[in-house]
Amino acid sequence: MFRFGVFGLAAVAVVGALVAVQVFGSGGGAVVEPPIGEGRVLGDADAPVTIVEYADFQCPVCKRAATDLIPQIEEEYVSAGQVKIEFRHYPFLGQESWDAAQAAAAAEEQGKFWEYYAALFNAQGRENSGAFSYETLLQLAEDIGLDVDRFDATLSSNANLEVIQADADAAREKGVNSTPTFFVNGAKIVGAQDVGKFRDAIDKALADAQEAAQ
Repeated sequence: MFRFGVFGLAAVAVVGALVAVQVFGSGGGAVVEPPIGEGRVLGDADAPVTIVEYADFQCPVCKRAATDLIPQIEEEYVSAGQVKIEFRHYPFLGQESWDAAQAAAAAEEQGKFWEYYAALFNAQGRENSGAFSYETLLQLAEDIGLDVDRFDATLSSNANLEVIQADADAAREKGVNSTPTFFVNGAKIVGAQDVGKFRDAIDKALADAQEAAQ
């Protein structure tokens, strides 16, 4: 049975996370549709604007972003080749956050990160309540057509723990203390805020990139 014992960074950021949840609300019962991307990236690798998202699969505001905000940005900017979105792990809400992050990384190894991303958000429950039990993580893998034996072997060996830890360390170095936190070509936006705020940041980044290219 896998168990990480790396939950120390939760205490660093839990206050900020609670504030974000209070301000921006919950994803509720909305359904997350799996985006189409390569690895943990949505969009053209050469897009002039990069949005980096730090998220926790137990975070209800992250689910809200996945159901509403990300699809709007995909439709308006990603599909036009102007923006790419990169997902990064910041699992600080408890043991099941780390478990889910490692499970997503195991799915990524089989080319189905975004399908598993959607499955995790759609299975989201109360924090550390068993919604992301080992058995559930295996069932989600089966549901999206993964090689479950390979997935199980990867997950039980903690093979991707260093990858998840590296994302979390990078988040802390950038001053991330709640989820979701976004960086639009480096400009920080905290929470699943109105898409208008993201449009402003993206349009500015596009203008800056165009000016730099001249």
